Amino acid sequence: MKNIKYLSITLVVTIMFFGLSNNNDYSKCMNATKHNYISQAGIDHISAQCEAFIKNKVMIK
Repeated sequence: MKNIKYLSITLVVTIMFFGLSNNNDYSKCMNATKHNYISQAGIDHISAQCEAFIKNKVMIK
C-alpha cells in the first residue's frame, strides 16, 4: 500500500514538472518582447515565432 502511495505522489510531481516546464519555454521566448526599443511589428514577429516553436515542440512530443 505504501508503494502505491509513493508511486502516485511521484507520478503527480512528474506530471506537474513537465506541465510547468512546457509553459516556461514560452515565457523565456517571450522575454525579448519586453524591451523598450522594440516596435510593435517586432513584437508580433517574435510572438509568432514563439508560438510556432512551442506548437512544433508539442507536436513532436
